[in-house]
Amino acid sequence: MSLPESIDILVVGAGPAGLCLALSLHKQGCTNFILVDSLAEGENSSRAVALHAATLEAFEKIDVVEPILQACRKITATIFRAGGHTIESATFASLAKYSKYPFMIAIPQHVSEKILGDAVRDRAIPVFRPHKVVAIRPNASNAKLTDVIFENGHVLRARCVIGADGSQSLVRECARIGWADPDGDSNDETTNLLTQMVIADVTLENAPPWPTNNVSLTLSPETAWLFIALPACPYPHLSPQEPVYRIGCGIPASMGVPPHAPDIEYLQKLCDAWGPNVALPPGSPRVTIKQVPWSSRFRTRSSIADTFFTHLPTDVSPTGELVRRGGPVVLIGDAAHIHPPMGGQGMNLGIRDAVKLGPALAEYAQAAPLEDSSGGAERSLRAWAEERHGRAETVIRMVKGLQKNLMVSSKTRWLLGIIPFNPAWLRNTFLRIMCSFEWWRARTAWTVSGLGNP
Repeated sequence: MSLPESIDILVVGAGPAGLCLALSLHKQGCTNFILVDSLAEGENSSRAVALHAATLEAFEKIDVVEPILQACRKITATIFRAGGHTIESATFASLAKYSKYPFMIAIPQHVSEKILGDAVRDRAIPVFRPHKVVAIRPNASNAKLTDVIFENGHVLRARCVIGADGSQSLVRECARIGWADPDGDSNDETTNLLTQMVIADVTLENAPPWPTNNVSLTLSPETAWLFIALPACPYPHLSPQEPVYRIGCGIPASMGVPPHAPDIEYLQKLCDAWGPNVALPPGSPRVTIKQVPWSSRFRTRSSIADTFFTHLPTDVSPTGELVRRGGPVVLIGDAAHIHPPMGGQGMNLGIRDAVKLGPALAEYAQAAPLEDSSGGAERSLRAWAEERHGRAETVIRMVKGLQKNLMVSSKTRWLLGIIPFNPAWLRNTFLRIMCSFEWWRARTAWTVSGLGNP
C-alpha cells in the first residue's frame, strides 16, 4: 500500500496515543486521515504497565474497554514496604462511588497496544509501517498546507499534522516548539534520585508470597523497587503456568549506567540488594530470577511542550520572533509531555489526550478546507490544547510530589543545629499513621486514578 499524495490529517506515530486518536476520529465519522510509524508493528520498546480508572473511561468512549479488561489483572491496592513495615497507601475500591472501574489494571503495553492495533484494523483505518518522517515544512505554493517528507523521498501534503512520535518528537522539533521541565528543574541526580531506572518482565523461583492484586513498592534510602504480578500469558513463548512479574528499580549514580538490556545476573543483584530478598522476613527462601523475556533501561525526567497546538513557522520577524502562518500542528502523548513513573501514570495521560482530541480534530477536518486560522474551525483545537496542557502540568507536579516524598535520605540531619532527626524514619512514621485512615487511602487512590484530572 503506497502513501497518498495528500490527506486532511496525518498522525505521525502509531503507538498507544496515535492509535487511540485514530479510534476517536473514526468514532466521530472522520475518514480522511492516516497514521504512519517508523517502526514495524510490535517493535515499540516502550513498556508501560498501569492503566487507571479515568483511562478506562476513555477507552469506553472508543469501544475498546472490554478487550482491555479481559486481558488485564485488576489491582485493588498499592503497598509500600519500608523500615520493616507493610503499608497500604491506596485502596481503589473507594472509587466505586465515582466510577464503574474502581481499580487500577496491570497490562503490559505490548498487549494493550496489540488490542488497540486490532481495533484499528477492524475499522479499516490505514496505518503505514515502516515509514519514517524526516522533515515537515510549509508547502511552497500554499503555506497553510504542510509538506511531510519521508525517508524514501515521498512528499505528502497534509492540512494538519499530529505529533504522536514520542519524547524525541521530530514533529515538535520541526515546529520549533519549546521543550523543558515546567518548573525549570535540572532533571539530574540533584533533583531526581531516580534519574536512571531499569525495568524487566521476569519469571521467578520462590516468588514472594505477596498478593497478586497489589502493586508493591519497597523503599530504601538509595532507591525503590517495584513489583507487579502481570496477567496470565503476556508472552506466548512461555508456559501458561509460568507467572510473569514486572520488576523495576532505580539505579543509584554510584552504580554507573545500567546495561541496555539488563540480564539475569544484573537483575539478581538488584533483587538481592533492594528487592524481595531484603523486604521478606529473615529465613525466607531466596527469590531468584529464572527468565527475562524482556528488559530495558531508561532515564527519568519531566518535560512539557510550550504548547500542544500551533502553526508551522514561515518566517522570522525583525525582532527575532517566529512568524507562524503555516499549517496547524498538534502534539499528544510523549511528544507533548513526559514525567517519571511514580504513580503509575505512564501512558494514561497520552491516551486521554488522544481520545479527547478526536472530536475537536474531526470538527476541524469537517470545516471548509483552508479556512482562515482565526475562524471557528480552530477554536476547539485551541481550547483542547489549553485544557490538556493544564492537565499535563497537574500530573507532572503530582508525580514529582510523590517521588519527592518517597525518596528521602536516611542520613541523620540536625534541626537548628542541635536536634538530630532521620528523614526516612519521619517519612515512614508519617505514612504508617496517615495510611491507617481509610479517607487517606481513598484520597491517594482518587489522586492517581485521574478521575479528578481526566
